[in-house]
Amino acid sequence: MRILVVGANGHTGRRIVDRLRAGPHEPIAMVRDPNHVAHFEQMEVRTVVADLEKPLDPALEASAAEALIFAAGSGSKTGPDKTLAVDRDGAVRSIAAMEAVGLRRYIMLSALGADPERQGSPIAHYLRAKGIADEHLRRSDLAYTVVRPGRLTFDEPTGKVDLAPDLDSGGSISRDDVAAVVVACLDMESTVRKSFDLLAGPTPIADALARL
Repeated sequence: MRILVVGANGHTGRRIVDRLRAGPHEPIAMVRDPNHVAHFEQMEVRTVVADLEKPLDPALEASAAEALIFAAGSGSKTGPDKTLAVDRDGAVRSIAAMEAVGLRRYIMLSALGADPERQGSPIAHYLRAKGIADEHLRRSDLAYTVVRPGRLTFDEPTGKVDLAPDLDSGGSISRDDVAAVVVACLDMESTVRKSFDLLAGPTPIADALARL
């Protein structure tokens, strides 16, 4: 499939693009800044320049994508205004665009603890925004997967994870392993219309996803 990666220039987004390039699917990098196009052109990856704060139907149509991975994020240290614009409203726009152009497969990179009612955390505004976007996606007719990783690290990948619809504990996981899980979901029927928390753990990725 041709996969539009929203947020392709982020730390995890770039790893998702790399994973897609190494497999059977074709990544298409969506970036906001035209200055980032050259990086992907050097990798022979097609790009689409688009802004999450505007309608995304034209970007989807121009890309001729068949599925979408939403890996964009304002970052947990960003102020509430930008967080809402990207993590909530941008995600909702991407869902609406998928519905408008008739596409179905959508993978959301969310966050552990995402909850529309989240309070009592220094990043509560971020987790609320993510939670609202997740709920909007779950109410859609799309063939979605919501991946909620814990704290993202730059550690070396292990290829092993702990994942479940709800994990009691917090923790971390490498960005490379998150990218591997997100890309693997594209070909795992067991992940369709499922949401799950994701941490580093003892189980090979394919086995963990097959058990959902």
